Amino acid sequence: MASRKLTPEQVNEIRCLERMRSHYEGLAKLYKRQNIANKYGVSYSVITAITDGHAYSDVPDPNCVSFKHD
Repeated sequence: MASRKLTPEQVNEIRCLERMRSHYEGLAKLYKRQNIANKYGVSYSVITAITDGHAYSDVPDPNCVSFKHD
């Protein structure tokens, strides 16, 4: 079994960034999946797998209301 590169907190941040990106048009360019991937040092496909629910599915889905982004 491969070791995981991301912590549960990082997975939650990625999910929240994706939600913000999809709901706020102005953030869509800032939070492109490739930019998110670069920030966390993973590939675009890992970000897609996380946001589509295929990777890190055992990490509970976060409540993004209190999420603070940089």
